[in-house]
Amino acid sequence: MEAIIKSISWPHLTFLFAVFFVFLFRKPLFGLISRITSIDKGGIKASQTPEAQREEQKKEAVQELLLAIGDSIVLRDVEGRIEKDLKERGLETDGDTIKVLIKHLGAAKILLEFEQIHNLIFGSQIFLLKKLNEVAGQGKPREFVAVYFEHAKSLFPEQLGNWSLEQYLAFLIARLLITTQGNTFHITNLGVEYLTWMIRNGRREDKPL
Repeated sequence: MEAIIKSISWPHLTFLFAVFFVFLFRKPLFGLISRITSIDKGGIKASQTPEAQREEQKKEAVQELLLAIGDSIVLRDVEGRIEKDLKERGLETDGDTIKVLIKHLGAAKILLEFEQIHNLIFGSQIFLLKKLNEVAGQGKPREFVAVYFEHAKSLFPEQLGNWSLEQYLAFLIARLLITTQGNTFHITNLGVEYLTWMIRNGRREDKPL
């Protein structure tokens, strides 16, 4: 045995090691060889592994689904509330699938809200929203809104004749379409997005009242 060991030179050991290495790592090596695209002075270039390709495709699919819905301040707020509700119930909120589902659920909730609003809102209230949108960030004073309301009452005396300004604005405030800061009325982000939704979907502005 000692004579055999002494007779083995470094080239022999290197060869045996190479054979052992190839045998031990034959599957990864064969996979690498099959993926080699070029060999040059810079080294070996190979395509991605099937696992890496699937992971990349998964990421692209997730981004595609997220981009299909779009993004907005309102949507992010709804997503945050959905995620908070899930956490409070002890449910999972991590992972690409959950992220996509939360965004789609958030978008569906907003669309349902807009449909409900549009079924109930007055045409004159839509026009008031548009006036407030023209000065978004600045708002309109209470005096302007009061004069506008009196004009609406004069156009529809039978329906709005006995209404107060507070009654007229209650729906817009309750649906978070407008808000007040002191004596100034402002359109909200939801109100702006509702008007955008109307335009995109060709919804009527000339509704009754």
